[in-house]
Amino acid sequence: MICLKDRYFPVNIQRLTTFLALLFTVETTSSSASPLTEELALVHGKAQAGDAYYQGALALFHRYGERGLNINLVEAEKWARLAAAKDSAFGLCTLAGIELEKGNSERGRYLYDEAYLNSGLLALARDKDPLALFCLSMIEIDNPPRNFPKAIRHLSQSADLGLAAAQSTLGMLYFTGVGVKKNSQIAIRWCSKGARLHSPLGMFYLGMAYSVGDGIDYNEDIAGRWLRAAADRNQPMAQLTLGMKYATGEGVRRNLEAAVGWLDRASSNGSSEAKLQLRKYRVLLEHAQKGESSTRIDLDQRSLAQITAEKTSGNLNNQDKNVSVDAPMLSPLTPRELADPVKYARKALTLGKNSAKAIRLLKGPARSGDIEASRLLGTVYYRAKEYEQARSWFQSSAKGGDVEAQRFLGMIFFLGQGVDQDYAQASHWLGKASSGGDTQAPRYLRIVDQFYKSETISSETP
Repeated sequence: MICLKDRYFPVNIQRLTTFLALLFTVETTSSSASPLTEELALVHGKAQAGDAYYQGALALFHRYGERGLNINLVEAEKWARLAAAKDSAFGLCTLAGIELEKGNSERGRYLYDEAYLNSGLLALARDKDPLALFCLSMIEIDNPPRNFPKAIRHLSQSADLGLAAAQSTLGMLYFTGVGVKKNSQIAIRWCSKGARLHSPLGMFYLGMAYSVGDGIDYNEDIAGRWLRAAADRNQPMAQLTLGMKYATGEGVRRNLEAAVGWLDRASSNGSSEAKLQLRKYRVLLEHAQKGESSTRIDLDQRSLAQITAEKTSGNLNNQDKNVSVDAPMLSPLTPRELADPVKYARKALTLGKNSAKAIRLLKGPARSGDIEASRLLGTVYYRAKEYEQARSWFQSSAKGGDVEAQRFLGMIFFLGQGVDQDYAQASHWLGKASSGGDTQAPRYLRIVDQFYKSETISSETP
């Protein structure tokens, strides 16, 4: 028996090793089967049966709203943990992204490293698995040392293979110019592809494109439809945007109850910005419900969507498009108007939409150093897309301490309107506005600093 065992044992071990290697090869799928093409019920069934590959795929689907699913971070984390326990690449990457969003940078980067080094992710990517290519691109973007060129290449491959999250993420990068030269036409093309596959992120950025007129004709109605579609699918940025539109009355009838509802949903879906805004507008809603009209918060300050809408359109609505800065004066200024030109300029802008008259009223006081006149004059030129003139007047007012002018100036540098795009200058002026008490500047500053940080990191990447 001993001799028999000695004779056959090595051969049996070799066969057993080969068998186990085939049986437990990390996350392989047949060429005819893919979570992107199989029935969703079948994907779910395989995940329920314990298949780590499909558990990880389902985690990604819930996190990004793939295959028509709503974004659901609870479900995403549940499936990701089950998959990650088996060293699933997709499970580890999903958990890494969730941890980073929670602010747990060290844990998130550790999980990304595990996915990259110990999960078979690279083998899947070499086999052109669209989910693996997408996860690899996220590692290259989120996990230092960042490599944007490789990330763009892997995202493009994943997008070409039909992953909506990759298509939408690629569109987002081209819209923002993070890691790649800004190209609105390419961005529109990819976000449209993602939106057609029901990607919430694609819907959101397509809505923002219509809202700001970036690469496509400005259309607030179509913008609202795409934003609402994304918000209904639990896209937190879309929910935040809708909440702020209702809070400020931008493009919709002001409705604090609706604003609080959307901000609450965005906050529940992980938006820290929504959490900050929710606190303020809940208080305002409570006062409004109690009839305390004495409580006043300045809401005549526009959201980022409305300000950036003027990047290409220079207008807030259709009425503004009919205003000509160079329109001739129809009547001379009255003694009352000459006595208080800034007051009557405000009236001309808000009631009569008479930009030409406002300019005539404001230029004298502005040249004499009136800070409010300079800011109002900057606003008129800004809406007319005369960005160099607008910047000049905003700069005069901003240096005098006008926080709204500082906010406008920051956004001009952020959007590159009449100047080279400069995130450092944008951050500087928005920081001043924020420190000076402007209620909207802190929100914009957080957004700008994300781009500023990404640009700095990208420039440091070898």
